[in-house]
Amino acid sequence: MDKTADAVIIGGGALGTSIFFHLTHLGQTDVVLLEKGLLGSGSTRDTGAIVRQHYSNRVSIQLVVKSIEIFKNFPELTDGPKIYQQTGWIFLVPANAEELFHQNIALLKSLGVQTQEIGIEDLTSDHLPGINVQDIACAAYEPDSGWADPYGMVSGFANKAKKKGGRYYIETPARAIKIERDKVQAVVTDQGEISTPVVINAAGPWAKAVGRWCNLDLPLEVTLEPEAIFKLPPEVSDFPRVVSNMVDRTYLRPESGQCLLVGTGHPKESQPGDPNNYTRDVSFDFIEEVSTRLLHRFPVLKGAAYLTGFTGLYTVTPDWNMILGPAPGVNGLYLAVGGSGHSFKLAPAMGLCLAEMIVHGKANTVDISPLRATRFEEGQPLHSTYGGNRA
Repeated sequence: MDKTADAVIIGGGALGTSIFFHLTHLGQTDVVLLEKGLLGSGSTRDTGAIVRQHYSNRVSIQLVVKSIEIFKNFPELTDGPKIYQQTGWIFLVPANAEELFHQNIALLKSLGVQTQEIGIEDLTSDHLPGINVQDIACAAYEPDSGWADPYGMVSGFANKAKKKGGRYYIETPARAIKIERDKVQAVVTDQGEISTPVVINAAGPWAKAVGRWCNLDLPLEVTLEPEAIFKLPPEVSDFPRVVSNMVDRTYLRPESGQCLLVGTGHPKESQPGDPNNYTRDVSFDFIEEVSTRLLHRFPVLKGAAYLTGFTGLYTVTPDWNMILGPAPGVNGLYLAVGGSGHSFKLAPAMGLCLAEMIVHGKANTVDISPLRATRFEEGQPLHSTYGGNRA
């Protein structure tokens, strides 16, 4: 185990490995990443992995645009595999959100997003044949969006960082952060202490517990997020698009092996979860509910067979947006916490921006100050265009 490092990252998921990669890419190679399990074994393991750009605040839009650039260029950047499936993304919108939808489309276009409203005829003929168009007031199409491979992402980032001189340790949990005079001094592990001036809390569902080591009460709640995988019926050769369905509150994307991943969207009642004590199983009620919603919207999928399901974890902030940047009151501690279901798709760019902040003193790619930890006590949370409990 290392005795010293210029920086220590706690957490080896999508965001932790992205920070790890980008720090080494910017020349800070004396970096250690600690992961309590295996790389990507926390929330990243169970992410829906959807990459879409239809956000309603500028910072998230700018981050996801940059992330898609990184996803597309991943093999060249990391010497790793192709991880991005650019299937295109469809957004289905009910009548009560139509005005806000058009406002948001204008904002997205102004920030460089390739997005367009499509008519119902185009939706059924060119994108989603066999869809039931009942109650769909309007729809958007993003040709650059799609989904990404979580394991390929974390392993690609981590292995390239290692080639540049970084070190990562799996099954090596951090146990404490030593602080003196409000300044980070070291990270304690079962294998010894690592003296360091910089620690990044990217611990996902365990981020609140890590914050307590530094006397920080981070505004984070952990919730359960179940998803199901269905085998397409024999007469349906593939499902061509990723879909966010605001009408029925579902999301779905193609999965390898002629399968479909499906989850229920927000707003919905959140189920609190304990990352140290929860079951990844899904309930029969969830399977029945998600099946009913899926077949109502896509009757062409009648005969789809339920294969398996799993329950992942969201780490949620009060405004359902990340906390990204320096920790208040602790010099040398940085926060990359509270993904709220967004962190996977934003992780490539967020890792870059936080690395820029650590190395250069400022995030140059995107201004991430709206995601600062102090925004809540300052009365400046980020807001969602569409309301509900999801940004």
